[in-house]
Amino acid sequence: MYIVIKKFKTEDVEKSIENARNSFLLVVSKMAGFVSYNVLKTEEEMIVSVLKFNSKAEADASTETSSQWVKQNGFDALYQLQEIFSGEVVVEG
Repeated sequence: MYIVIKKFKTEDVEKSIENARNSFLLVVSKMAGFVSYNVLKTEEEMIVSVLKFNSKAEADASTETSSQWVKQNGFDALYQLQEIFSGEVVVEG
């Protein structure tokens, strides 16, 4: 398993959550190797997405898909990527 974690600054947290729930989830859940997608709202009013895939290649493809989704939907100003982390799951419970 492989996970990609992205932290975003956003102009509108609630709109970002709505977009994740009603649009991006529908796109990413159809991707090869998809396992799960979670969105966290931080105390600092930032958004953190956690994507889990079966392999690194599939997780890498999701990063490209998310970039395209942001651009195609005109969300460039809404989502400002602050940090990205990725890696192989080595312990799961």
